[in-house]
Amino acid sequence: MNRGRAIHPLLANCLRVIHIALWMTLPTVFWLWLGSEPPPECVPKYGWYRGNVLCVWEDTHLWITFGLLLLGFVVIASWINGYCFEVVSRTLHGYKRLPRLRMMTAVEGCGLCCMSLRYWLPAIAYLIIIALYCSTLPLAIRNQTFHLLLMVATPFLLAMYWGYLVGLALYAAHGEHSLLYRRRENMRLALANLRSSISLTVLLIATTIGAAVVLAASELLVDPLRDADQMVKAVLATLYFFFVLLTWIIVCSGLVARYARKIGIGDNLKEGERFG
Repeated sequence: MNRGRAIHPLLANCLRVIHIALWMTLPTVFWLWLGSEPPPECVPKYGWYRGNVLCVWEDTHLWITFGLLLLGFVVIASWINGYCFEVVSRTLHGYKRLPRLRMMTAVEGCGLCCMSLRYWLPAIAYLIIIALYCSTLPLAIRNQTFHLLLMVATPFLLAMYWGYLVGLALYAAHGEHSLLYRRRENMRLALANLRSSISLTVLLIATTIGAAVVLAASELLVDPLRDADQMVKAVLATLYFFFVLLTWIIVCSGLVARYARKIGIGDNLKEGERFG
């Protein structure tokens, strides 16, 4: 009975990931179709220009393809960012099922990106300063100096990263975005739990390596589809990519929520408590 209760949320979460991956696959395959071979009637007989599937002028096709690619990347990246935040929020509030598919998640994710940018302003300013400084140095020592200055700042940047995760968890738990900007307090809390912070980093790196290995294994899955249509292979490869990507970000979000619980964030929340 308990095993059935444990399997049911896992199956529901797996189906939800497939559902989301399918929705992400549709626009991606459409973009891939824009770069496919044009029909014979759209191929000019002379000149270097070889035509396109839309049978429009070259510049028009270029702007349409580039515009859709840029827009799609921004929307998908913002949506994934917002969905990660929702996973952390629901996990901290005791929910076992993944959030449902909502387009407004992209807007929320875009807002979170803007708020995160404010947190990382000191690190961005440091990178700009050392890049400008190194550009004035002789070419022979330019790269070595940049890498040396970057290595010097690595411990501080790592502490900032831990502090960002703490602030993100506080924001997810309490719904107050100002908690995200408290760099010194969040970094102090992360460093006070240094063992847990290092453990989280190791787990995130291991999860990322595992996802990369699973993606690389897609080459083995392509062999049976060697004679299949190009668009069929594109659809299956895109679906596989997004499924692995979504699984990876969900696992990483769960690790961040587990880390937050371990260092005391969210302990005062009631299980299943409603949140905004």
